Amino acid sequence: MEKEEKVVVVLLIMALSSLSTAYVFFGSELAGAGQNSEGKALQYTHESEIGERVTLDAEVLSKRLTYTGDHLLLEVNFDSEVLGVFIPKTAGAESLNSSIKKGDFISVTGTISEYKGKREITVERKEDITLK
Repeated sequence: MEKEEKVVVVLLIMALSSLSTAYVFFGSELAGAGQNSEGKALQYTHESEIGERVTLDAEVLSKRLTYTGDHLLLEVNFDSEVLGVFIPKTAGAESLNSSIKKGDFISVTGTISEYKGKREITVERKEDITLK
């Protein structure tokens, strides 16, 4: 092996050991952020944090498709808090648009995010929303 090749091998080993050390100390905390120990979504509360995976039951106040992208936006009433629910086109926005109506009670599971200073729940799959 040439001198340059040995240097590259040593650098790769150092990089891998640094990454594995970082994973051991920080990875397990970050991997489970927003989830309980069983990996299920937590019940949404007013104290829930951005990035947490949550579930809640709420009444649909309004719905509309976005002008671009065909994503579905819902506003729901949860314990006197108006909360946005964002359903991407890839998560079945069109089919959910036809089945969800204003006044329906739904169960939503998703990740808390913030859009234009307001909290919303982003849904990943069509199955994460069910009618009650």
